[in-house]
Amino acid sequence: MLAAGAVGYAAFGPKGVRDPRAAGRTTITYWEKWTGHEALAMQRVVDAFNASQSSIFVRLISMTLIEQRAMLAIAGKNPPDVIGLYSKLLPLFARAKAIEPLDELAARAGLSQATYADAIWRLCNVRTPHGSLFGLPNTCSTMALYMGVDALADAGLDASVPPTSIAQLDAWSQQATRRAGDRFERLGFVQSEPGWWPYTWGAYFGGSLYDEATNQATTDSDANVRAYAWAQRTATALGVQRMMNFQSGLGSYASAEQPLLAGRVAMCLHGPFLVNVIKQYKPEFRFAVAPFPTEAGDASVNPVGLVEADVLTIPRGCKHPKEAFAFIAFVQQQRVQEQLCIDHAKPTPLASSTPDYYARHPSPFIGVHEAIARSPRGFGTPATRAWNEYEALFRRAWETDIWQVRTPAREALSSVRVQAQAALDAAAEKERRAAGG
Repeated sequence: MLAAGAVGYAAFGPKGVRDPRAAGRTTITYWEKWTGHEALAMQRVVDAFNASQSSIFVRLISMTLIEQRAMLAIAGKNPPDVIGLYSKLLPLFARAKAIEPLDELAARAGLSQATYADAIWRLCNVRTPHGSLFGLPNTCSTMALYMGVDALADAGLDASVPPTSIAQLDAWSQQATRRAGDRFERLGFVQSEPGWWPYTWGAYFGGSLYDEATNQATTDSDANVRAYAWAQRTATALGVQRMMNFQSGLGSYASAEQPLLAGRVAMCLHGPFLVNVIKQYKPEFRFAVAPFPTEAGDASVNPVGLVEADVLTIPRGCKHPKEAFAFIAFVQQQRVQEQLCIDHAKPTPLASSTPDYYARHPSPFIGVHEAIARSPRGFGTPATRAWNEYEALFRRAWETDIWQVRTPAREALSSVRVQAQAALDAAAEKERRAAGG
């Protein structure tokens, strides 16, 4: 029902009337998960494509719950022509044969590994018997260390020479933390602010969560244990309850009271989209960005960081796959990509950028984010269709056991590994049965 309603809206609009600009053209429907200014920026891309030729008309519909609605529409054999997904969903959709492989279409359009940043190309490719390339990017994000220049200067620290090792980060954090009696006025760095990516800390210690070649969860590897033991040392040193009381009073993300902007934390792991919050709510705020430190202290060489992409896909059974790819290929043009990324305050997913792009980008540190995307150590979420379940298990362990120091890191991670492996094995068995093996 959700899918059918969305298709009807996409085809006819809110009043059941076709857009007169579509007359004489093949109309394709495009579902996108963005709302607000991000959706408006994508609508401008759609408008530019519609104005660039006279044979195809793209109708963009912004919606929530896109994963569920897309799967329902595909299963019901009435999908749109293009679906904008998160890159973490590609393994699920690709291995379920819910989206079409783009290998041949991309090759004919001259789009290849050389076109894109290393990590982006890896995210867009999923190994399956029926293809590898299942999406092409419209934007991407990478996570880095954001620093409040004035908060650090108040502590005698220079954000222009950022920490490169975990040990240096800890020292900076301790120096930047301010207390008033038994209460915190400011925290230097804390792993739970904003706390959106708790599964990433192992990477900065050389760890990963998944071995794709063997389909094995590696949650409790020695590197991961060191990372989450580090997090537990932070929580213990600050005092779990004191820290949680402090964080409960922090301001919301989209406001001038966002913790970094308000000076309540001096440093945090964050994404490029934070710049839009700064521009809107506190444009005078002085900040700096650097690759997040590593245990080995080599953050400035081949930086480490989580890479996420928004990808355009063609669902199985859509009515106009050729026209859908024509639109997707248009979005890959450098001028189109760069303008969209400027509007979103994100790094480009391409392998190179123009001087004009850097001159007009709202973030003076966007090059840091691009270096992570182009680094061999830029990483995405595990390429498994079971990632949603794996992530849920990890978040639950982080929130209830690890961060509150109720269970030693190794024990908590081992418990997650056992449960995650069961989910991975079940997904693999499902794929074998679907393939008739």
